[in-house]
Amino acid sequence: MRIIKNTEKKLKIKVPPSSRVKIDTPEDLFEAHCNFLAVGKRQSGKSVLITNYLRMMKQADRADRILVISPTIASNKALLDSLNVEDDDVFDPDDKEVVEKIINIIDTERDDYVNDIEKQDRWKRFNKMLKSNMPIKQIDPYLFLEFADQNGCPVEPQFKYGHRPVLHLFCDDCQSSALFRNRRFLNFVIRHRHIGGMPYQKGHNELCGAIGCSVYIACQNFKATGGGLPRSIRNNITQMAIVGKSKDEQEMKDIYKSVAGEIDYESFLNAYNYATNEPHGSLVIDLHPKQPHMRFRKNLNEYIDCQKPKT
Repeated sequence: MRIIKNTEKKLKIKVPPSSRVKIDTPEDLFEAHCNFLAVGKRQSGKSVLITNYLRMMKQADRADRILVISPTIASNKALLDSLNVEDDDVFDPDDKEVVEKIINIIDTERDDYVNDIEKQDRWKRFNKMLKSNMPIKQIDPYLFLEFADQNGCPVEPQFKYGHRPVLHLFCDDCQSSALFRNRRFLNFVIRHRHIGGMPYQKGHNELCGAIGCSVYIACQNFKATGGGLPRSIRNNITQMAIVGKSKDEQEMKDIYKSVAGEIDYESFLNAYNYATNEPHGSLVIDLHPKQPHMRFRKNLNEYIDCQKPKT
């Protein structure tokens, strides 16, 4: 192969600065926003794994609202109760308008956040007037009405969650439903980070990017004729968990080709067998790890070094 470089600076590709607002997550949790997929047979522990992860995010104050799409919510109600999921935030996957409802919720959270920012701006101007000893008559009376408490004392407004909203969507047992045939849902998964776009204003970094939504999908088959996971979802996952033992050798090879190409197949199988050697065990693969050693895990708390030692 012969390479000839062109030194013209005008031909050099310039990457524009990202407008994405990073969501800080604890060191051992995944980057947000994510598309997390859990694959396993019936009663393997897929829902348990995802709800435990969401619980960890909630404890870290990084799960302000959790939305659920599931036809089997009654059987998993105990798991969802531990996450304080509201009844109004649970949806039927066969509802033709389910995606619109989810997007409307995200847009409403976006609007509430924008209103909180604008209210903070008004408060700062109002507070500055009070501290400047400006005559009361010259201050807009509506500001007093907006910020005064019951005793007439000005009180600084607080954000709804104390920070930019962090939203999550959990799709459980939806594989044979209309949801996976809904093009709007497939598009939602592809552009999950861009849902709820912000009305950017110069000087307001808080209004950059979008609210976005992390997506978690639990299903029984990675690829299958007529009932498998759509390619648009498979190609956009950021983390994947293989939960429990599988006897489907072809499925393991398909998963390996999709998410574990950096190691050889034998090392992948060794990691899988080790991670699933106990009931409900899972091999978790992070395609965008914060550190290289975090790519493979047994469950969520044990990292696996899959690289063969150098001789």
